[in-house]
Amino acid sequence: MSGRGPVLLPPGTGEWPQEARDPVALVVSVARDGHVSCVFVARPEHAFGRDPFRGYVVEAADPLFGRPDVDGLVRAMHRGSAPSRGITVTTLQLKGGALRGLGTVEPPAEAAVLRAGELATGVDLTLARAVLAAGAEPRLAVRRRGSAGVRVLYPGRGLTLDGLRVEPSDLPGGIWEVELLAGRGEFVSPPEGGEEGSPLALAVAVGEDGAACRRALDLLPRALRVRARRS
Repeated sequence: MSGRGPVLLPPGTGEWPQEARDPVALVVSVARDGHVSCVFVARPEHAFGRDPFRGYVVEAADPLFGRPDVDGLVRAMHRGSAPSRGITVTTLQLKGGALRGLGTVEPPAEAAVLRAGELATGVDLTLARAVLAAGAEPRLAVRRRGSAGVRVLYPGRGLTLDGLRVEPSDLPGGIWEVELLAGRGEFVSPPEGGEEGSPLALAVAVGEDGAACRRALDLLPRALRVRARRS
């Protein structure tokens, strides 16, 4: 158990900006002193409102990946205040056939979206970060054409835990790992009214496509055994 919540993106911006109520996509790239290479596209899941499930799905074959207008917009976003060298995440708004850049940030190494991207593509972003720090050129070739999803699970209401565990026999196929984020005596709650909430667990799924990952993650709560009292 980590005892802390996962890092969701965009980091450091609080809630998603109001103008991003249309669908958005996150483009994860590697920047090297003016050169920008897009590595994968992540689709946020349940980013708004009172829905207690939040996360990302990454498909190596996402239709946005490799599109010239996407690559061009991401590169343009890096000409401003974006990091000149490192791993970056650019948020794009999708409205009809138009694309709009909302911002570029440098995510922390533990950002949940990076975990999904590494599993879907086989690109080792941890190694890439270290290579960049050493002033060298990282290898970014996609080694896997799969899909992966990361989801944060919250309770339906505020609870003080008496126990939390995973029942292996009830884990749906496709679940790669489950990380428990709270333990006995801790208070957990759903995100509500601008508050981030305190999650129960973070789950990672892999599959042949995004739909398979979503199905596995939808079924995952049945494997959680929660003993708690209402707070």
